[in-house]
Amino acid sequence: MAHSTPPSNPWTHPALPNHSVYSAPIPMFEALAAGDISLANSLKPSGFPALTPFLVSTQNQSHWRRRLDLLVTDREQEPWMSRLLVYSKPSEPLESEAGSLEVSRTSTPIVVGRVGFHGKPDARGMVEVGYEIDPTERRKGHGKAALRIMVHIAREVEGAKILRACVMPEVWISRRIVQNEGLKYIGQKVDARRGLGDVFEMDVSS
Repeated sequence: MAHSTPPSNPWTHPALPNHSVYSAPIPMFEALAAGDISLANSLKPSGFPALTPFLVSTQNQSHWRRRLDLLVTDREQEPWMSRLLVYSKPSEPLESEAGSLEVSRTSTPIVVGRVGFHGKPDARGMVEVGYEIDPTERRKGHGKAALRIMVHIAREVEGAKILRACVMPEVWISRRIVQNEGLKYIGQKVDARRGLGDVFEMDVSS
């Protein structure tokens, strides 16, 4: 079913039952932008996993401020705001009294990164995706899961026609992830903050 804006919580993918993408209250993002992890944790939704120091790194504080600045001039940006990638780690199998292994139904959700669009679709329907995985959680498939969820969500939004990802040339892992997901290299662009980047796009209008 198509939506005029990204759907509400959570963003998921049917093939990724352990990964979900959640939005959060604006005051929580303001606390993250200010580098106050304690305040941010006090403002997170009930039952949400603990926020980690990764979310208040210097780079991420700048990220939250840029996203919040977008809302000052355009509240329609809010559904496209960066969100938190949560992984529900399966528990270890438990041994029953009879000695056989039983799979526990409980899980331990953890925040493993942030993911979102850079903003609402532009004049040609292009939305750019961005994500960052906590360094302690990298090389565990979370980046691949994040992008796959975002492709899935972009396909559900009526106004989104093209999905873009910009990758720094030296970040070969991200390059492989976007290519494996079906995005095609179209050229390069110069980012004011990060410098020269390789641009990949795919059609998500169908």
